[in-house]
Amino acid sequence: MLDGAIKDKVVCVTGGAGSIGSELCRQALQEGCKHLIVFDYHENAMFYLSQEFAKKYDKSRYTLIIGTVREKAKLMQVFSEFKPEIVFHAAAYNHVPMMEFAPTEAIKTNLFGTRNVIDCAEKLGVEKFVLISTDKAVNPSSVMGATKRLAEMLIQARGKNSKMKMAAVRFGNVLGSSG
Repeated sequence: MLDGAIKDKVVCVTGGAGSIGSELCRQALQEGCKHLIVFDYHENAMFYLSQEFAKKYDKSRYTLIIGTVREKAKLMQVFSEFKPEIVFHAAAYNHVPMMEFAPTEAIKTNLFGTRNVIDCAEKLGVEKFVLISTDKAVNPSSVMGATKRLAEMLIQARGKNSKMKMAAVRFGNVLGSSG
């Protein structure tokens, strides 16, 4: 899936314990990343991921960090310490009906959290940044879709003047996902 693009690179995956994020983490380790930083706030999912990785990989190959993309200072600390070269930003609220009940939470995480990750990545010299988005961002009819579309637009706008290569990819109805 990652086609060797991350070999010998320090990779950070925000939302790394989620459905898509955890698969990106598995692929990064399989493809030979130099070091993997898994950043997620979901304690239970991080526990299970740590158990899985401990059976397959030496602990020196990865670091699991519990935190939220809403907390810019924590992101800056992590990026300063580990100096990721590639960031896959998969952290997001993704349940369409739930975000209709909590629209401000979707905005804080999906939009402002994305901005925080971009700011830290640019400041600390990340080479490549990939936003994991959703098919719900196409002509959005929900809060979740709208916040992901705004995050994509942020990538487009910031990417025009950034040294960091930036892209967004859309996934739709991922089999077995938590969303």
